This record gives sequence, C-alpha cells and structure tokens, in this order.
Amino acid sequence: MCLVLLCLHCTCSDQLFNTNIWFTMSKKNLFLLLLILGTAFWGISFTFVKTGISVTSPFIFLFYKFLTAAVAVALWFYRQIRLITFNTIRIGTLISIPLLAATILQTISLRYTPIGNAAFITGFEVVLVPVLKFFIYKKPVKLNNWIACLLAVTGLFIISAADQLRISYGDLLALACSFGFALYVLQVAHVSNEEHPIPAVIVLMLVCAVGCGLMALFDGDVNWVPADRDFWQAVLFAALPATAFMYSVQNAAQRYLPEEKIALVYLCEPVFATVAGVIFLHEALTERIIFGGGFIIAAMVISELRLNWLKRLRRS
Repeated sequence: MCLVLLCLHCTCSDQLFNTNIWFTMSKKNLFLLLLILGTAFWGISFTFVKTGISVTSPFIFLFYKFLTAAVAVALWFYRQIRLITFNTIRIGTLISIPLLAATILQTISLRYTPIGNAAFITGFEVVLVPVLKFFIYKKPVKLNNWIACLLAVTGLFIISAADQLRISYGDLLALACSFGFALYVLQVAHVSNEEHPIPAVIVLMLVCAVGCGLMALFDGDVNWVPADRDFWQAVLFAALPATAFMYSVQNAAQRYLPEEKIALVYLCEPVFATVAGVIFLHEALTERIIFGGGFIIAAMVISELRLNWLKRLRRS
C-alpha cells in the first residue's frame, strides 16, 4: 500500500522529474507505466467488487469506496485542498456524472454476469471514444475506427448472445457502462488543462460518494455497516489502488498523453480481470469469452492504429 501511495504522490510532484530517480524517463513514458499499473489494479478489482456487493447493496459498497478514496487523496495531498475553488467544484461535478453512471452500471452488472463478460464488454469504451468524439466534437472518424467498431460488435455478440440470440441483462448493463466510461474519458480530456488534477479528483470522489449514498437511501437491500471482513477488504482495494491511485494518475496523465492512447492502455484491463476471476473466484473461462474477447481486443488495437503506412503504400 505504501508503494501505491508513493506512486500516487509521484504523479503530481513536478520536482520528482528533476531528480535522478527516473533518470532519463520522460513524463509521457512515466505516466504510461503508471497507467498500466493502475489498469492492472482496475482489472483485479473486479473480483473484490463482486465479493463486496454479495454482502450488501452495490450503492453502499460504492459509497464507501468513493468516500475512502476521497479521504485518502485528501490526506495524502492535504496541501492541495486549499486549491479547491468554485471552478474546481464545477469541473469535478461535471466529470463525475458519466463516471458515477458508468461505475454504478458496471458494479450492478457483476451481479448478473461473469467477470470476464463484464470486463471485455466494458472494454468496448476504447472503440467508442473516437466515435463519440465524432458525434460530440465533430472530429472525423478514421476507417480503422469503423473496422474496430464492427469487430467489437462481433465480439460482443459472441460473448453475450445466448441460444435465443439475446443479450443478457448483466451484459446489457456492462455495455451501457462502456458508453459512460467513454464519455468520462472525453470529458476529462476536454477539461484536463483547466484545473490542477488532484483537487478535481477529490471533488470528483466526494460527488460520487454523495450520489451513491443518496441512491442507497432508495435501495431496500441496505446494510450500512456490514460485519464482514471480505466486504471491507474489497472496499479498501477498490478505493485505494483501483480508485484513488488510478483516477489521480488518469487525470494527470491526460495532460501529457492523448485520450486515444490512454484508452488503448485500458485493453489490458479485461485480461487482468478475467485472469483474476478465474484464479480467485474460479469462474469458467469459456470459449465465448476467449473468442469474443479476442475480437474486442483486436478492435481495441485496430482502433488505435495509425494508417500512415497504408497511405504511403497507396502513394507508391
């Protein structure tokens, strides 16, 4: 845990890059490595979340997760609390909306679908980022992005379609959450240069905690203080490495890395999640998940490919 906190501190310490610790490593490479580490935490956290929500309401689990993450970031970067302004609150609230919706949908989906399904379908967000950018910001969509969409939809069909050729309820929730996460990536990229990332992350986590707490009031399956050790272990892992660390890194990294490259890093998440589900929860690794997941991974890679080599080939 100390390593996680150290890495979290490093993401926003400009003096760190003037020391010999990272030698000649550029900020881009550093944040790329931190994103990969955080993505591993994200993937492994699926098993903890599935365990946690088996004890009480998903909203209670998410309430404690976001609250713990907010407190952890605020304590570690206590000097930056004074940097919170009205604009910080505005931005933090704005980017919390798609994140909150996506996280709730993903968490609930784990009650109805295996981890592998939820993780790979959530990975659909990588393909959605350039497509949504076209509809929202009128940025053109490249040919490889459309090919990626076709592959991703094929993979989604292989994973989700049962004998009746219908997508399951849990998989449908996971698909909806992928739209939310894609919107979140675009939203953070749009406002990342307006405010220092850490104060915005603190506000973001607090808003999400309040939102989940309010929703828990309307959920009949509520146990506000579960007497279950596995629940609290799940909260701590989901809150610290998978939330406080990862979202701080993500928000800071988007100052140095394009959102498409960040989204490409996320292709590791479903692999980590599926492997963790098989190892820790003994979930079945079915042919549907393997082949469908392969299509989605291929779509993620193709979505981020540069086609300059193809243009040069045509000119020649």
